[in-house]
Amino acid sequence: MKKPSALTVKLILIGIIVILLLIGNTMIKSKLEDREYAYNTALRSISESAGGKFKSEGPVIVLPYEQTVYTKLPNGEEKKEVNRLHKFISPESLSYKANLETEKRTVGIYSAPVFSGDLSVKAEFEIEDFSSQKYKLDEAFLLFTISDRSLQSKPVFKINGKSHEVYLTNAAGFSGIASDIKLEKGKISFESDIKIRGALSFSTGVDATDTSLSVTSDWVSPGFTGYDMLPDRHEITEKGFHAEWSIPFADKNAGHSIGFDFIDPVNVYKKLDRAVTYGFLFIIVPFIVLFLFEAFARINLHPLQYLLSGAACVLFFLLLLAMSEHISFGLSYILASLAAGLSTSSYIASISKKKRFGFVMSGVFIVLYAYLYLSLKSEDYALLIGSLFAFIVVTLLMFFTRNGILFHHGEDGISEEVQPVQSDHSDC
Repeated sequence: MKKPSALTVKLILIGIIVILLLIGNTMIKSKLEDREYAYNTALRSISESAGGKFKSEGPVIVLPYEQTVYTKLPNGEEKKEVNRLHKFISPESLSYKANLETEKRTVGIYSAPVFSGDLSVKAEFEIEDFSSQKYKLDEAFLLFTISDRSLQSKPVFKINGKSHEVYLTNAAGFSGIASDIKLEKGKISFESDIKIRGALSFSTGVDATDTSLSVTSDWVSPGFTGYDMLPDRHEITEKGFHAEWSIPFADKNAGHSIGFDFIDPVNVYKKLDRAVTYGFLFIIVPFIVLFLFEAFARINLHPLQYLLSGAACVLFFLLLLAMSEHISFGLSYILASLAAGLSTSSYIASISKKKRFGFVMSGVFIVLYAYLYLSLKSEDYALLIGSLFAFIVVTLLMFFTRNGILFHHGEDGISEEVQPVQSDHSDC
């Protein structure tokens, strides 16, 4: 049986090392998922203690009534049932105005934004004549659906200009705050100023034919997608944002909602997850460069040296994860890339006894880390950037090996001779 060449053995060993390093990269990704889970757990804890996601619906006038149902039994008798039902009267026009201030709350090393502020609500109702119908007019009430955990103080409802006491209720299956109302035909105006609090998101229902919402906040990263309507106008500055919604014609029974999320611009875990995805490049590309060093510069590298060089590249992601939880992502990226790039480049220069190889490796890492950072910053163009980068790597590899590489092996390892490929024309 023919003994495998030294080149074959080395390629097999390098392949095994690549697999081991990819396994290590997967373990780092698993650690990242654990840290992200801890972050999300802390985020939920902060959110719940601050009132949770803010959502309000209404106001709506609830008018109880009774409906009698007769059911014929098998014995021919009729069973009489009186069901208590509710008619909901939505406003013709509804206006919200919110002014929100945010602050960071922390649990351990994790933080999340919470907010508090004022919500002004105004509505106009058009009431028809219910006096000749079987409605319990003396039991009517005005309901504003909101969680009691979202309230910072007990509000007052002004109905037709008069102040009304407010109480918590769970009537008609809707939890919120309510006030008794004397229901008469004609227009009814409602207004209230409510001190609210919450976390993560703010939303209100589109509960009138004509609904508007105006929000001013000091948060600089609002997310408007994920709701039924985008704002008609919005302005975002370094001091906060202002947004306005206007829905002049809407199905008030469709259950639409408008609002925004408090996006955390320094959430590093999403960036880190995308970064670790590119971990294989930080193994494959440096190994290709090292292998070309062996082929063209007549140096012999031990598989252990490949392993150590690759390990330093993989540990870049672990360093980035550890540091970015305590300092800014940008600074963490610079420090981690310097640590991994310089240590590996210095190591290659030392074992090869040639400083220029260390400089070449440094250049390779500069390109790699610049590419990765650009991909993280330009999420929408990550596929394009990645495709171009992979094409450039393959093209350069083809260029450097364009004349063919004839390897032979000896006692000291692999050496090479570069020879142009000759065509045999003896048969012509």
